[in-house]
Amino acid sequence: MKSSSSLFPVTLLRADILGDLSEDIYLVKHNRDPDQSVQIALARIGQADHPEKSGFPLVLVHGSFTNRGFWLSPKGQGFARYLVEQGFDVWLFEQRGHGLSPRNEDYSANTVERYARFDVPAVHEFIQEQTGRYPAWVGHSLGGTMIATAVAGGFFNALPAFAMLGTQVVRPNLALQFPLAGPLVRGVVALKKELDGRQMKIGPENEPAGVINEYLARHSLLGRWKLPSTGEALLPKWSDASVPMLGVSAAGDTTDPAKYCQRFYRMYGGPKEELLLGLETGFTRDFAHIDMVIGADAEREVWPKISNWLKAYAA
Repeated sequence: MKSSSSLFPVTLLRADILGDLSEDIYLVKHNRDPDQSVQIALARIGQADHPEKSGFPLVLVHGSFTNRGFWLSPKGQGFARYLVEQGFDVWLFEQRGHGLSPRNEDYSANTVERYARFDVPAVHEFIQEQTGRYPAWVGHSLGGTMIATAVAGGFFNALPAFAMLGTQVVRPNLALQFPLAGPLVRGVVALKKELDGRQMKIGPENEPAGVINEYLARHSLLGRWKLPSTGEALLPKWSDASVPMLGVSAAGDTTDPAKYCQRFYRMYGGPKEELLLGLETGFTRDFAHIDMVIGADAEREVWPKISNWLKAYAA
């Protein structure tokens, strides 16, 4: 089959109709990672009765233990649909081994750094090739960490803007402060080589040992945000970045509490805006980690604010 790209092999895996939405799913095999088996599933969402997709491109990246279903349900409902209706050209990025992205050969060694260093730039360039414009990126939780790592690491080319929802890298995990807690968790991860989201009842996907160990190193008492392959600290580069950023935090978030998200966002050196989803800022309730994106309240109160911010850069 002929590649859909002149950059690297890209296969159109399937083309579906979800009610009045179209969904074209590509497999991007960029061959940039040391593991040449890596392929990234990338779904392009549009209106079925308007096959020409001329809106500003956006990439949505899910968090840990989930997949593109976080943004778009099997029935075609969700934040991705809303953004399509607002005129955006929406692309859903699935991390390695999640959703339709197949597991690569050294799956257990995957890290957020590898996603940010190899997968993100390739997808960014492919979308530019397909649309004529570089996309803005939106990430929830770990998806936001991946985008932030690409920004601080200098892995993006011509990024117009990005938004992070419930993302932080500065909160020490108190559970890891107990003696031997860190080594014990690492031992379990080394034995299993991954954590099962279904077994833990926190999501439909697994996370590889490399991503888990990266998290443990980042959020231990003396941990810091860095590139594991080089040890290079990323917070200094984060403070030097210049791409417009929207930082969203939720007042009721216990997974990535608002005060830590805000601390991280305020360390950013580029132009930025913050949005706190809570009673004190005029919302009808204190949103939490998941329902800041999913649910009727998010649809009514949160989605329009994020969309309007993105539209300013689309213009």
